Amino acid sequence: MLQARQLRLAGRFLRHRFDELHPYEVQATLLNACNLKCLYCACPEIKTSLLNTEQWRAAIRRLGELGTLRLKWQGGEPTLRKDFRELCAEVQRAGILCAVVTNGCFIADDPSLLDHLDEVVFSLDSPNAAINDALRGEGVHAAVLRAIEAARARPLRLFINMVVTRDNLGEIEAMLRFCEERDIGLNVQPAVFGLPNFDDRARGVALSDEQTRRMYRDLAAWKRQGRRLMFAASTYESASLWSDYGTLARRSPGESDCVMGRFYVHVEPNGDVHPCVQHSADFRPGNILRDGLDEALRRARHHNCGTCFSAYLNERKALFGLRPRALMEYVRRG
Repeated sequence: MLQARQLRLAGRFLRHRFDELHPYEVQATLLNACNLKCLYCACPEIKTSLLNTEQWRAAIRRLGELGTLRLKWQGGEPTLRKDFRELCAEVQRAGILCAVVTNGCFIADDPSLLDHLDEVVFSLDSPNAAINDALRGEGVHAAVLRAIEAARARPLRLFINMVVTRDNLGEIEAMLRFCEERDIGLNVQPAVFGLPNFDDRARGVALSDEQTRRMYRDLAAWKRQGRRLMFAASTYESASLWSDYGTLARRSPGESDCVMGRFYVHVEPNGDVHPCVQHSADFRPGNILRDGLDEALRRARHHNCGTCFSAYLNERKALFGLRPRALMEYVRRG
């Protein structure tokens, strides 16, 4: 049965469906800085200018007017910003679900960082402290567990994002059990290289194509068993058919019909607006400050990135395309 939250989001979706601009889901990187340096991550080394508090507040208010359903803060580590709570509160005032992807270290010591959130995605790469901390830093596992327990005491939707390398490939089912014991959803993604936020110096820990293919087949099988994974089995099966995981996306012969850039956008810390974080398009982004948010969103609608293997992005394509299996999964997740 549809929950009240889902009915509200469905109504907002329908109300704005035929507007010129309807960025239903916005993924926004608040900053690249981080208190950690994970083995595979280059974010802390990427320097850029940042939108200030008032610039973000204005953008959030406009996104609310345009019907945005969910805004997810990413980094770096979003909770490093002193205005984090203020920006989250602005998101909720705009009628938008507020989510964050976080390493949890600051939340462990200051649970008030959860005050204006609806969803929290904790980054954790293994339920085994030694394996996780070898990838993410000493003491991180213990801090994340404290943050998870603080979040479980609140009415929040909780998820774990697990980045898979050769060093933790064998940990996926253990992580799945960890999540199921705590009523937490699990997203599993391979470490991919060729994007600015992944550290090419760590390519040696990347999965082989066959390891990646097998991982997606296993995820599909577990999902069919009713396990607590985020996406539909068919999404994982589709990802397992990708021919070369070193190619992150493929261009379309003309303008793309992908929903990324129309229903979903990615915003960089400096205000650049992209169709998504993994696109391979011939594309010059518009910028919130230079061009205005509406014009930057219009530009993101037109690109030539056609397809990719990302389970997360392909599930979004299916959901915003109103495909029955994605809608069923949405209802099932609650």
